[in-house]
Amino acid sequence: MRHAKWMMALAGNLVMTTGCTVPFCDVLPESEGCPGFAGESTGSETADPDDTGDGDGDPGDGDGDPGDGDGDPGDGDGDPSCTELGCMCDGTPESCEPGLICEGGECVPQTCGDGTPDDDESCDDGNDVDGDGCDTDCTFTTVEVFAGNGRACALIEGGRVRCWGSAMFGGLGYGNLDDIGDDETPASVGDVTLPGPVRSLEVGDFHSCALFEDDLVRCWGIGGSGVLGYGSTSWLGDDETLRALPAVMLGGTATYVASGGGHTCARFDTADVRCWGYNNHGQLGTGTTTNIGDDEPASVGGLVYLGPNGISLVAAGRSHTCAVTGADDLFCWGLNNNGRLGYGNIDNLGDDEPPNSNGAVDVYPPSLPGNASIVQLALGDGHTCVLFSTGDVLCWGGGARGQLGQGNTQNWGDGLNEAPGDLTPISLGGVATAISAGYDFTCALLDGGDVRCWGRNTDGQLGLGVPADIGDDELPTAVDPIELGGAAISISSGYGHTCAVREDYSVVCWGSGYGGGLGYGNTNNVGDDETPASVGAIELL
Repeated sequence: MRHAKWMMALAGNLVMTTGCTVPFCDVLPESEGCPGFAGESTGSETADPDDTGDGDGDPGDGDGDPGDGDGDPGDGDGDPSCTELGCMCDGTPESCEPGLICEGGECVPQTCGDGTPDDDESCDDGNDVDGDGCDTDCTFTTVEVFAGNGRACALIEGGRVRCWGSAMFGGLGYGNLDDIGDDETPASVGDVTLPGPVRSLEVGDFHSCALFEDDLVRCWGIGGSGVLGYGSTSWLGDDETLRALPAVMLGGTATYVASGGGHTCARFDTADVRCWGYNNHGQLGTGTTTNIGDDEPASVGGLVYLGPNGISLVAAGRSHTCAVTGADDLFCWGLNNNGRLGYGNIDNLGDDEPPNSNGAVDVYPPSLPGNASIVQLALGDGHTCVLFSTGDVLCWGGGARGQLGQGNTQNWGDGLNEAPGDLTPISLGGVATAISAGYDFTCALLDGGDVRCWGRNTDGQLGLGVPADIGDDELPTAVDPIELGGAAISISSGYGHTCAVREDYSVVCWGSGYGGGLGYGNTNNVGDDETPASVGAIELL
């Protein structure tokens, strides 16, 4: 309870009375009585209990006694009302001062946990339990969601992690291969057992990596090709809990991690980046195609070098990686069969040459101001998207399902003189604050809390209630934003689905329901013939 200690302190000092109080009555002879009590005299007083010097103590004489129309508050005579603790009130918020509420006609301390949301409370679930959706301070439990391939994980206030969807390869981390969310809710299973609280989280196709509060990175799920970074290809989380999960040896202090299809990258506090895992296309940026982490620790892999300015952002796609330097230059490397790297060709990069060999990607459209910068990267299977500081969004690479948002199905970046910066920023009908990329679709969160998605829509990935692709022959603004049932504050897209956290920290998901990845207790798709709002929030906490 927010005010419990304050209430206890007041209880020892506060005496609330009605009628005539001790200073007015205890000095009167019994024959003179006390005004206002049945069977008592109201004769003249011989003492001056009102301390005004008039010797009468009578009310109504303008001498400062209560109830006399003299301007004193709280006496019911039309004077300014009393709004303090213990004062009578009429049930309106303004009848009690801030921090107090009107209950039973009296101003009393406001408390959290009484089941009634008061003026300065976001929620009140009638208990004093933290982390159940409404905390003991009557604010919502903060949640952020990260989507992967048929699964998702939530990072919950206090560093807790809860996952649902396909448990293939132990990707959920519960020590078994049982899917969650296909016939039960995420709330019914509880948190993943981890060595400590988590600061940030990334979910790849079949593995997850987390940066913990102790500044160490730990990963679980599929171990093939060394994607977990432990010097083996063993799975973790499939038949053991993660309570004793070891830290990945990185050779530096990570500030965050990025997980792709089969590889992971960590950015260090030195602005360096190191990647490990599957490297068949050069996506690790080491200038080779040798996997790292399968029979050696991740720290053995070389650092990604893009120039003297260090790296500020890094993101991993299914088979490619992109990073932004301290000079706001963009570099991409790895698989490039459809121009996803943005260099005007289809040549892989980083497999037998440094990842900066082609120079920076020409990504800034001339319509943007000269001080524009990249604030977020989102990489899908075959396309790449950037969010600029202006709120503009640009995508390039594979466009077969309209995922580039240009109103056609052309690839961009695979042909000579096809620079991403030559494209027009995507028409979104608002300023974007965040972006996410699925396998072949893209979503943007707008500054008013709306979400728009475009690209492939066979399983409801776009959340429109119809299965038609968007962006292939129209712009994303040709349809209304997704009906979410509330404004969104964050989004994350996986292989075939997206989850959004709404402003009350409830979570809605839509798209493919494979493996229970949407968390609704079934495997139904959502968004193909209904809206996310019509299905409601998942039972997460």
